Amino acid sequence: MQTRRVLVPAIAALFMAAPAMAQKAGTTELGVFGQFTTMDTPWALKNGFGFGGRAGYFITPRWELEADIANSSLQSKPPRLDTSSKQYLTYAGRVTYNLPWSGNDLLVGVGFGGESVDGGRDFSLSPGIGYRWNLTNSFALRFDGLVEYVENPSDSRFAFPIAANDTNKNAARSANVEFRLGLSWLLGNEAPAAPAPVKPAINMDSVNAARERARQDSIAAAERARRDSIAAAERARQDSIDAANRARMEAAAKARAALEAKIYFDFDKSDLRDDAKSTLDSKLPVLQANPNVRIRIEGNADERGSDEYNQALGMRRAEQAKRYLISKGIAESRIDIASNGEEKPVCTDHDEGCWSQNRRDEFVIVAGGDNIMPPM
Repeated sequence: MQTRRVLVPAIAALFMAAPAMAQKAGTTELGVFGQFTTMDTPWALKNGFGFGGRAGYFITPRWELEADIANSSLQSKPPRLDTSSKQYLTYAGRVTYNLPWSGNDLLVGVGFGGESVDGGRDFSLSPGIGYRWNLTNSFALRFDGLVEYVENPSDSRFAFPIAANDTNKNAARSANVEFRLGLSWLLGNEAPAAPAPVKPAINMDSVNAARERARQDSIAAAERARRDSIAAAERARQDSIDAANRARMEAAAKARAALEAKIYFDFDKSDLRDDAKSTLDSKLPVLQANPNVRIRIEGNADERGSDEYNQALGMRRAEQAKRYLISKGIAESRIDIASNGEEKPVCTDHDEGCWSQNRRDEFVIVAGGDNIMPPM
């Protein structure tokens, strides 16, 4: 009880500090900042730097409504297999309390918004603390530390391609941390001008003209800052779109490569080896995700044996691959077969290293190949 009697008045005294140390109600804060982002482990992204901007409005001398947007360029790391750079975009609306402290401000706030990476978006809760160092009534240095907390229990972006049907279950909840340092411009917080001494024969026309010029300069500067902020947000949005498009193109290319991957056979055999079955299994999710795709399996043999025998051997090899895919649920009508015998070698040397490359099945997309979709 005694502790409570001491703490409650102390906390109340902090929140009721002299208004002369706070910003003016109606002040507008415009700012830019650099950012260092540390990513939670499930994202599999290295820490990196970025930039952003903010705008705020003081509804009272201490309570401020803010909005900010920031973008960081982050490099992939294992277990991701790709090494491309990812654009990490965050945006939020905030409510911030400005606690006066020795002529400066301690900042405590909470924000709600979103974050975007790999073409997906998550809702985020973003608490933060900061410090505004007031250089003048109009300009200040500002430091902020923020947490971007998200819930994403089943996001496909965390299913890294490290094994079949693998998912990153640790990504159900994650907290990324952002450290920001930047410059703020406080419009409307200028110190009141000292009353000019009364002088005889003062030229009021000159005074009024100077005031009008100052007002126009202030309006022009605010407009420039607004346009710069909009341009930065548009650049960040376009960067995010470009990154998503690149990711989709890479995924489609991987799906096509899996569908066209060859399988190989032992000498004078048409039985499927284990490595051939594994290659055929990798084609199944692509065929299932693209029901309009039809393929032709072309069997091939090395140069040993008669033309007639090798033609029949190539056909048996194509039939074995087709039978395997059908057994896994692929419709027979989607698969044609043919034999090239020994007529289309990929290697013409007369040794086992060359012959082993010619004992193969090739997979040709005959329909639906223009818009192959990667498996989900």
